[in-house]
Amino acid sequence: MSFLNPFFLFGLFAVAIPVIIHLFNFRKYKKVYFTNVRFLREVKQETQKKSQLRHLIILALRILAIASLVFAFAQPYIPLSKQSANPKAVNYVSIYVDNSFSMQAEGSKGNLLEEAKTKAGEIAAAYRGADHFQLLTNDFEARHRQFVNREEFTAFLREVEFSPVRRNMQDVIRRQAESFSESKGSSHIAYLISDFQKSTSVLSQLHPDTAFTCNLIPVKANKTRNLCIDSCWFESPVHLSGQKVKLFVSVKNNSDEIMEKVPLKLMINNMQKAVSSFDIAPNSSAGSIITYIDKEPGIHYGMLEIMDSPIVFDDKFYFAYDILPSVPVLCINGGQSNIFLNSLLAEDSAFIFRNVSVNQIDYNSLSSNNLIILNELNEISSGLSQELQKFVNNGGHLLVIPAENIKSENYKTFLSSIGSNYYTVLNKTTQKIAEINLHNPVYSDVFESMPQNIDLPQVQSYYSLSRISRTSQDFLMKLQNGEPFLNMQDCGKGRVYLLSVPLQSTFSNFPKHALFVPTIYKIAMMSRSQADLYYTIGKDEMIEVPSIVKSEKDMVLKLKNTNGKSEIIPELNNYDGRITMMMHNQISDNGNYSLLRGNTEINGFAFNYDKTESDMKCYTTDEINSYIDKNQLKNTQLVEGKTKSLTTIVTEMNQGKKLWKTFVLLTLLFLAIEVLFLRLWK
Repeated sequence: MSFLNPFFLFGLFAVAIPVIIHLFNFRKYKKVYFTNVRFLREVKQETQKKSQLRHLIILALRILAIASLVFAFAQPYIPLSKQSANPKAVNYVSIYVDNSFSMQAEGSKGNLLEEAKTKAGEIAAAYRGADHFQLLTNDFEARHRQFVNREEFTAFLREVEFSPVRRNMQDVIRRQAESFSESKGSSHIAYLISDFQKSTSVLSQLHPDTAFTCNLIPVKANKTRNLCIDSCWFESPVHLSGQKVKLFVSVKNNSDEIMEKVPLKLMINNMQKAVSSFDIAPNSSAGSIITYIDKEPGIHYGMLEIMDSPIVFDDKFYFAYDILPSVPVLCINGGQSNIFLNSLLAEDSAFIFRNVSVNQIDYNSLSSNNLIILNELNEISSGLSQELQKFVNNGGHLLVIPAENIKSENYKTFLSSIGSNYYTVLNKTTQKIAEINLHNPVYSDVFESMPQNIDLPQVQSYYSLSRISRTSQDFLMKLQNGEPFLNMQDCGKGRVYLLSVPLQSTFSNFPKHALFVPTIYKIAMMSRSQADLYYTIGKDEMIEVPSIVKSEKDMVLKLKNTNGKSEIIPELNNYDGRITMMMHNQISDNGNYSLLRGNTEINGFAFNYDKTESDMKCYTTDEINSYIDKNQLKNTQLVEGKTKSLTTIVTEMNQGKKLWKTFVLLTLLFLAIEVLFLRLWK
């Protein structure tokens, strides 16, 4: 037991007062005249024994009453915490309230965020008006950086709302430590109120600074069931107006319950396109396929939705894509233009196809094309090599068709400069195409089922390809001897296709084969510059704008939510004609966004919340206590308010259990017993 005002203990000397009174006052005797002296001796002995006992009891009661009163003024308390605060010091209290989306779960007193805000208010009420308080949320707002009085803290607390930003415990504790180091006080106390999700609150990060005490206050959800749309993708990256498309949707079940007949709704440009349902096993993922038709070209804004309360932040999933009316394709010819390419691409309205001689190239217009075809060039000049390198690195697609007599070293220099494999030697051995990569997007939707005895192209001569490139590559067709006939690989931000034969009948019958049309057609269609279907808020800070946006002097673009609720002006960077946007955490609401130049819509983007918090598994109190004990975190403790209010617990934790009221009651009790004793025992 300790005392807040120990100097009052000198008042215990007042105990001598009743002792002195008893010593002098009770030695006085009264004369009693008694006529019959025969009973005098017996009365005298009995009276003296009773009087002595009575006097001692009264003396003890008065001593106890005075001692209790002195103790009450000394304000005794019993320290209950491992780190009790100095009751006389000015405390600096930092309270973190987790306002992430996982706090939407329902607890015993409403959603967890409201419960956390209530607990934060109870903590502040446990301290004196002279103490200073800091409110921290996941947003790390600048106005929350400073310590304020209790009234300002309460006002800040009322304004706390759900935020898409998530923080781990290490970031929060580091922020609190920085704030404490900037304060003038010596008594620093930190509180963390959270559901302590395992996906974000990693216990191994729990190593608070020994300069302050850290108190963990968990809030617990009644149920942890939650479904979320994890991702979506199209079967084919090629989108054509009037074409049937397949959208694959992945849904994750973060619970121990089986979900049956869960409805899934698809909206395109605010119009319902399809409704489906799915079943999903506990703690697993399930896929659903939605088929619909894109009727018109242009920007398409999609939204997938499921119904799953109370955690609703991950029930909607947004995506955006563009269907261009035509794809610009440039064919650079070493000699005459190719009749097979002309027949396929020049006559199709889906393409803007242009032929140009190698000697008449406008280098400034190369970047305006999605696909460039090098058709039977004997060699590639240094100027063309440099421009093609920029084109591929910035996301352009390149199809290389070798000439009959190429300069191998010249091709090697060019292809190596863009990180591609290259042609080595000309083989004049007859081969047959033996394998088609049906898993590649070029052929993924060409065949409903591969015929067993399919007639594949014949090859009389072909160029071998090197196999030293470290870039991501994949074969489209292979010969019988295992060498690639058509190879695809990613180079920079673009893609390079290497065909091992010229489009001449002396080399192969590929130009006249049925495979020629879908192969070249899909390569051309897949060259469209497309932004990602969606981006994640807080992760994708730099977003590349597709090449359909032309660089202009002093260009100002803005991103506007299609619901009209928010609008930002992103930072734009232009490098070699490639435009990127920097978000700088300006986007906080999920949804579809239009990229506008003035009032003209030039592209569309979709932003979704991070799904990390969709997994509602949280640490139990036993797991947290076990970690604290195992790692001997002496300045850290778990605080639970099961039977008492949090205000009472925090008061006792920091100021100890106060006993002055108990001693006041004891004083009154002893005095009351004395009064009753004097009246009843005559």
